[in-house]
Amino acid sequence: MGRVIDRPVPMRKCPRCGHLARADKMVKGFGRDCATQLGLVGKSVDTGHTGPDLLDLLRDQEPDDHCDGWDR
Repeated sequence: MGRVIDRPVPMRKCPRCGHLARADKMVKGFGRDCATQLGLVGKSVDTGHTGPDLLDLLRDQEPDDHCDGWDR
């Protein structure tokens, strides 16, 4: 077997802060830290909740939402 040669990862400037960031780690063109500060990286925590949530309860009580044209 031949050796695997690692290629250098291209670096790009973050348009917000100007720091170099690895191109494969950028989020929507921003560096990872700036993307987090801009809210582009989700911050959800698994709480272990089981069962229906608030949206499920609302969906059961509200009628089906459809466009019948009366509000236009």
